[in-house]
Amino acid sequence: MKYSKIASDAAAAAIKKVPWPSGGLIELEIHTYLEHQLGMDPMSDKCFELADEALSVAGILLGEGPDAL
Repeated sequence: MKYSKIASDAAAAAIKKVPWPSGGLIELEIHTYLEHQLGMDPMSDKCFELADEALSVAGILLGEGPDAL
C-alpha cells in the first residue's frame, strides 16, 4: 500500500518521541503533530483518517507491521 506523505511524516515525528511499539502514545503524538504542525481540526474526519494511516506507517517503521498498533 502507498501511504501519503502527511501520514509518513506524522508517523516519523511520532516515533522520534515514542520509539517503541506503544499504540496509544504513538497515536497521541500523531494527533498532536497533525493538529499543531499542520493546523488540522483534531475532530475532523480527515484528521482521523490520516491518523489511522500514520499509525499503520508507524507500525511498519517499528518493524511490527501495519496492523500491530
